[in-house]
Amino acid sequence: MANDLLRALAETWDRAARVRVFDAGSGQPARKRRQGPPVLADQHETEALIQLRAALTLRPDTEDVALMRWPDLWLELLGADRTQLTTIGLIYPRWLRGETGSDLELQDPTAIVQWLTRWAPDAAAALTRRVPPSDRS
Repeated sequence: MANDLLRALAETWDRAARVRVFDAGSGQPARKRRQGPPVLADQHETEALIQLRAALTLRPDTEDVALMRWPDLWLELLGADRTQLTTIGLIYPRWLRGETGSDLELQDPTAIVQWLTRWAPDAAAALTRRVPPSDRS
């Protein structure tokens, strides 16, 4: 499972031209905008995508786990033609959930916080409101 997610993410990054960030408190993003939660960030700058890819680096020894928690944010990767490539859940502060439901640990959890603060401030603010202080370490 972990290898499948890693392979899918690597292939997806090569085609990604845009990322949209959603608050997971409103459910998972749907293909039709009227059914999904509001977009907190919509980034297509090359530098933002390069830094996001680095921020989402997984621990090399990560094991596939199944956390009993809903993601705090959804990151939807889109291609140049705006087609949805994949949706990744962020379980703050250190886990990613792939579309298959597998949860994998980030190498540097502070990197995604820094990315959100710089490139998606509304998403960073929503995360701060949703996640209790005791879960932020």
